[in-house]
Amino acid sequence: MLMLRKTVTSLIYCLVLLAVPSQAQTTCADYQLLRENATYELLSYNHKDKPTGRMTYHVKEVDRSGDKVQATIHSQVYDDKGKLATEGDFKIGCEGGSIWMDMNSLMNQGQMGAQQNMEMTMQGDRMLYPSNLQAGQKLEDGIMTMEMKDKGNSQSMMTMVMKVTDRTVEGKESIKVPAGTYDSYKIRYNTEMENRAMGMKMPGMHMETVEYFVPEVGVVRSEAYRNGKLQSYTVLSKIE
Repeated sequence: MLMLRKTVTSLIYCLVLLAVPSQAQTTCADYQLLRENATYELLSYNHKDKPTGRMTYHVKEVDRSGDKVQATIHSQVYDDKGKLATEGDFKIGCEGGSIWMDMNSLMNQGQMGAQQNMEMTMQGDRMLYPSNLQAGQKLEDGIMTMEMKDKGNSQSMMTMVMKVTDRTVEGKESIKVPAGTYDSYKIRYNTEMENRAMGMKMPGMHMETVEYFVPEVGVVRSEAYRNGKLQSYTVLSKIE
């Protein structure tokens, strides 16, 4: 359960990182993760600034057709000891300045160890960021669901639902991360994770998240809080 939760949390952050304005003046060509051979690296830390992991995203190939762009991205998630925890390919695309992502392909069966006899699917909403962000603005909520089924009998073994609510733009702020200094929009929201195993409700998790969103790049810093106390944070460390 802990391994799956960490995996889903990493994928949620990936989804947020890839989000771009839904009605933006930004074009597909402006988005940095749709460049051939582009690489993103993110570093994660606990509340005591101790490294807890690393994530990388590398663009393997880009297919352009008119105003549409589709890219295949290879993702790798490493633990605090630098050991590869999970990896896999997923696709993102862009049309009219709006990004879509194949969320099902984010789940890599071969890296799930004891869950290798399980079939996993993910589905959910895109985290949209309008082009006219301003202080006090309320953004759309979102829900993501991951279900794990037994391959033999298709019985549902576990379901994880992550709800993102109360997304509010607090204002513009200059933010410095290892990848550079950016003019960002500070956005705060609540995240609730619900778990069910074999139909039984399991302990969930409620967090408050603060993120710093930069158009054309994505989220360059994300902070997780519980009961008002910082629990962890992730920063964009490199773009190549």
